[in-house]
Order: sequence, then C-alpha cells, then structure tokens
Amino acid sequence: MVRYKIPLILQCLTLLIPLNIYMWGNWILVNLQWAFFRYQYTAEGSGFFPGNKDVTFVLLGFTSGIHNVLAVYAWAAGSILLLAGVLITVYACIREDAARIRIASFFTIGAGILFGISAVERFFSGFAIPLGLPVLFAIAWITYRQQPEPDEVTDSDKNTIDPKTAPDQE
Repeated sequence: MVRYKIPLILQCLTLLIPLNIYMWGNWILVNLQWAFFRYQYTAEGSGFFPGNKDVTFVLLGFTSGIHNVLAVYAWAAGSILLLAGVLITVYACIREDAARIRIASFFTIGAGILFGISAVERFFSGFAIPLGLPVLFAIAWITYRQQPEPDEVTDSDKNTIDPKTAPDQE
C-alpha cells in the first residue's frame, strides 16, 4: 500500500483545489468553483452552493439558455468522472493493482476536459480563469507516469529456475 501513496494523495488533492474563477457582467457575479461546490459572491450576498443545486435548477427550468445548460451538464459529468478516478485509485491501492492507476488518470483527464468545456460555456458574457485546470492535468499526467515499484523478489523466487533461461540438461 505504501508504494501507491503518491497517486492516492494526488488524486485526493484534485478534490481540494479550486478549479475555476468566473466573473459575469461587470463584476456582478464572481464564482470560485471546486469539483463539487462553488463559492459565489454577489452584491446581494455570498455563500457556498453544492453542485447538485445547479443540476436541480436546470431540471426544474430555473436555468435556461443553451450555454448555461451545457455548462451545468459538463460540470456535473466532470465531477462524476473525477470522483470515479479517485474511487478507482482507492480501489487500486487496496487491491495493489498498478494497471488501475493509469485508468484513474484517464478519468481525471476526461474530467479536466469537461471542466474546461464548462468554463467556456458557463460565462459566455464574462470571463473564466481556469487556475486549477492546469494543476488537474499535471496531476493526471504524474499519475499516469507513476509506476509503482515492482514487488520485491522473495527468497523462494530466487531458488526457482526459469525453464526459458535454464541451461539444457542432457
């Protein structure tokens, strides 16, 4: 389990970093968004909003416009992919399966792409600074390149002879 520590820590870090800063209008609305919630500041007040609230607003028809709806759905899909990547990493650590670490990195890359699409669509009349997306892609790359060290060779393995490399006995 120790050899999987770096990928596990990095994948869990993806849930903690703020991914985007959005501004809409003339600083009317400013958001700092993480994977599962956002902090919103307006002249009327500020607060934290869970991601499912945006999905609920779309489903109930409170949010309209193709750009806003696409942004919400892309963000929700990215959050699901990111969570899947973290859960796959945890599973790989428990099962000590290095191949699943790379699979988790693909989920993280997919989540980053969807978060980027959401940033472009979200505030079509404002701007978005994807300050956490480069970090997300770097974590995915490091996780992909991370090769847990092979298991140590035990004494019983040293005493066995590989038939392919053994000299011919006649």
